[in-house]
Amino acid sequence: MTEFPERYKVLGADLSLKRPSFCVLSVRKEDGKTHVKIRNMVTVDNKLDKKKNHGQLLDDIMTAFSKLIVGEETMTFYVRENEIMKVKVPSERSLSKVVGLMDWSLWKLTGNEWFSIYPMTVKKLVAGSGKAKKEEVAAALEKYLGKYDYKCDDESDAAAVALAWLIQQGEVKEIVE
Repeated sequence: MTEFPERYKVLGADLSLKRPSFCVLSVRKEDGKTHVKIRNMVTVDNKLDKKKNHGQLLDDIMTAFSKLIVGEETMTFYVRENEIMKVKVPSERSLSKVVGLMDWSLWKLTGNEWFSIYPMTVKKLVAGSGKAKKEEVAAALEKYLGKYDYKCDDESDAAAVALAWLIQQGEVKEIVE
């Protein structure tokens, strides 16, 4: 198990080539309770721009990610979903490029590595079922993080990744209904 300070951040990533999202959660332990809130949300939306090549798309992602983490003094844990690859599917090969770039970027900028969590585990821990739909996961986040206006399901997915990892680590208690 990971050791956690009294105050820290968790950056959750929902990685893709066309619309990756990053959610930063602030975590504070006080009076025997763990308080978690959304601190920042960044989405790189390239879904409508069909003219950019992979290099340009990857540069957009790298630029947004770098701005998000550079200069941060607070201890941060970085979490993304485990890559489940079907090599013959072109979008999966694109995802592999993004994951590789993020692995390199995080190491280059901070010296850290990503923690990872399986997508079904995220759904199970946050929404109670490994087969939960995106809408169910987004709705379940409110129990833990309060109301938040997610602009797309990629943002709620990034928040769910960070939160599920905190639940998995025992930092946040799973709410079972």
